[in-house]
Amino acid sequence: MSELATLRGVLFRARALNADDGPQLQSLLEACTDYHELVLGHPPGPAEAQSVYYAGPEAGRDPENKMLFGILKPDEVELVGVLDAFRDYPEPGTWYVGLLLLAPRARGGGLGREVVEVFAAEARTRGARELQLNVVTQNQAGLRFWKDVGFDEVRRWRQRLGSLESTFVRMRRQL
Repeated sequence: MSELATLRGVLFRARALNADDGPQLQSLLEACTDYHELVLGHPPGPAEAQSVYYAGPEAGRDPENKMLFGILKPDEVELVGVLDAFRDYPEPGTWYVGLLLLAPRARGGGLGREVVEVFAAEARTRGARELQLNVVTQNQAGLRFWKDVGFDEVRRWRQRLGSLESTFVRMRRQL
């Protein structure tokens, strides 16, 4: 994994996740069954956390320059979210968000927006020119969120993810 940037905001602190955090990450993913069923068509499996550690930015890609953060509220020790991101993907100067997932109890209070803004500022400080990500169209809340935090649609395509055939939307935000 890539050297990790430090991320901290008013509503959260983020720390690098390691193998010891697997059970906590698995619990978070299981708490987010709604996301998994919407995007993948099935609930998270028993080894879902392990797959997050080793997943590349997109299917078939090596997880080079991977940054994996656990998101916590400032005074808590349990994960309320995860940010999986990659430096210089798909090209130098672009940082790619593979996954930003918050537990249902942590959604809707501005935490996600603050994570994105702090991450964008860190990326810009380290020379990134833009952020990119993919979101599937059936994730309407996700599409609205990413548009609300300044991402624009670049292109669309159809692809199978999990048990679903989905329309993917590539989005980007200039920094």
